[in-house]
Amino acid sequence: MESLKIHEIPGRVTVIGGPGGMPVIQVRTDASEAEIHPHGAHVTRFRKNGGAPLLFMSEASEFQPGKPIRGGVPVIFPWFGAREGQPFHGFARVTVWDLQETAALPDASVRLRFRLPEGDGFQADYIVTVGNTLKLELSVTNTSATDLTFESCLHTYFQIGDIHRTEVRGLQGASYLDQLLGERLTEEAGSIRFTAETDRIYQDTAATVDIVDPALGRIIRVRKSGSLSTVVWNPWIAKAQRMPDFGDEEYLQMVCVESGNVREHAITLAPGERATLEVELDTLPLD
Repeated sequence: MESLKIHEIPGRVTVIGGPGGMPVIQVRTDASEAEIHPHGAHVTRFRKNGGAPLLFMSEASEFQPGKPIRGGVPVIFPWFGAREGQPFHGFARVTVWDLQETAALPDASVRLRFRLPEGDGFQADYIVTVGNTLKLELSVTNTSATDLTFESCLHTYFQIGDIHRTEVRGLQGASYLDQLLGERLTEEAGSIRFTAETDRIYQDTAATVDIVDPALGRIIRVRKSGSLSTVVWNPWIAKAQRMPDFGDEEYLQMVCVESGNVREHAITLAPGERATLEVELDTLPLD
């Protein structure tokens, strides 16, 4: 805790004790507020002044060392999905990241830079910028003498008013893997609607995605760069009931739209090369 407090900025960055005794970094700007856990470099809260929270957090989330936080923005690295004998979605989201620096910027936003410790052949840095929008930048550098291949994804859980009325736009024409059917399909619809469990990996798309949420009267805009994969997920009823760290009815108020590079878009870096995944999250009023 004390090692984090040296990075406090009066009125902007404060370190407090959080759930499970884990430290939490609170950030306040003229336009917004946020919370970040060094455990996983995990952003668990972002809210514009006067607005509803942008990020969904499960009330059943377990805040324990070695376990992922359910909700917010998990950092998925260096693999996506299952790997035998290894943590699901990689070790980055269950590792305590080092806070390297904080800075109050001239535009009144606040920037925090984290680093994943003890990288074996790589250096992973994560920059979180809190302002009128939430900007996330995950950079990976190959520090080894051989090629480095990895997957990365910012597995963002968004707070919505009602999944039955929510639409995801921006992926029409993209091919996707339906992980429930095990089939590759093409998105024909202009808007994705939710009536059952949904688990899709859209590939070859760098498009901005809008989450249209009439219940909260807003559009959540997901802009990205350095990413060719977008994952859309909602567990629906049965899976929500099977998940111990997720409430039975919470699927109604969340949807995941995840930006990254997974499966056939895993990144390979030559020695010394660097790749950056950038995501900017914003909210707009729904006319």
